[in-house]
Amino acid sequence: MRRKEAKTVVMYYRAIPGMIGLLRQEQTELESEYDTLHSAPLDGMPHGSAPGKPTEALAIHAAESGTYERLEEIKVRLLILEGDAAMIRGGLDALNGKYKKLLTLRLLHGYSWGKLSARMGAPDSTIRYWFSMALDQLARVLEEVPMPEELAARASRARSL
Repeated sequence: MRRKEAKTVVMYYRAIPGMIGLLRQEQTELESEYDTLHSAPLDGMPHGSAPGKPTEALAIHAAESGTYERLEEIKVRLLILEGDAAMIRGGLDALNGKYKKLLTLRLLHGYSWGKLSARMGAPDSTIRYWFSMALDQLARVLEEVPMPEELAARASRARSL
């Protein structure tokens, strides 16, 4: 993996919690739309004021609208995002302290070069050199994760949206 891809992967890592939040919100909305027991009495049986079988009608509507398939897609996407986050977090944890701190402050928290220089007590040029070394080291670490090309591709697609 190259330095640029490693940087893209870290930026993807930064965006993962937001993507997970949006997917969980959509999942909750879809599930609540078809939750027939939401206002069920204590016997646990759905009771409706309309004639017919409300549970069966909801199931047919859910199948026709593609809700079930979308819920399954969301579950798979959540598993992928959580797995990616764990792999990237593991890669960052594998770096030495200085490199991990530098990447975290710069890419995840948005510190400027000047702030990094002051915080780490080194000249700006040294900080930039350490940053490039940190990206190189992270790229080597991420090469060892399962399917690094797919991780880089997902990161690139997520960043281009």
